[in-house]
Amino acid sequence: MPYLFTGVVLPERATFSLPTFVMRFSHLVSGVAAEATVSIVLNQISVRIDSAHDWDIFDLRNVVKTIIQAQLSLVGYLKGYAYDFAVTRVMNQRREIDYVFGIDVPCISGPRGATVLETAILELRGKTLGREGVFIQRCLADLVSALKNADDTGFYCYRAIETLRHHCAAVHGMTDAGKAEQWARFREISGVSEEVLREVKAAADPLRHGDTFPVGADSARVLTITWHAVDAYLATVPSIVRALPEESPDAPRDGDAGLQGLG
Repeated sequence: MPYLFTGVVLPERATFSLPTFVMRFSHLVSGVAAEATVSIVLNQISVRIDSAHDWDIFDLRNVVKTIIQAQLSLVGYLKGYAYDFAVTRVMNQRREIDYVFGIDVPCISGPRGATVLETAILELRGKTLGREGVFIQRCLADLVSALKNADDTGFYCYRAIETLRHHCAAVHGMTDAGKAEQWARFREISGVSEEVLREVKAAADPLRHGDTFPVGADSARVLTITWHAVDAYLATVPSIVRALPEESPDAPRDGDAGLQGLG
């Protein structure tokens, strides 16, 4: 029995349809071959995967995402349209699968289940303010991209850490120093080992140079050690708390302070 994936092209206000097409593929990690029938009608995605293999549904979801992203990239290049999409559900009658995908990545979300968001976000927001805070903002954006883009996990993880190296250099007056000296100071401040940094870099290098490199089963480790490295460094960054007088409505708010670094 086939696997049927459904999803949606975003934003739905920009209607999009694509003629149905069929393509065969081989999974880069396992080498398993399958056939995909892809249909997009008024933004509604339907992908049928014909394969006798008992797939891990998350691995197969990532294959489907790669197929859809490739088609939207064609459209983006040809028309200048920046569509996004979400694959939301998978069904397989033989295996009694009917699963709606969440937004979490278990290797990261699991250990953070007890995080009190209301408190933690205030503390973290204070680290993103001011000119140097923009580096933290960029780092966090790359981490979210690492969660969303399984094929490019290593690329985004390493760029997130590189951004923190720039932050470290900026706050310690080392922007004119060489990279080796900046990395040494980052390791000293964060306590992150050179071996960990090199492991993330090894996952990123082929992607950074335009090659394709399937992270596969190691993606969870790359994400996990990256998050540990970022946690260790952010723990050393003070959180800026703005106490504004109530009688001064025209004073800049916390969010405004964070945007000053964009100018």
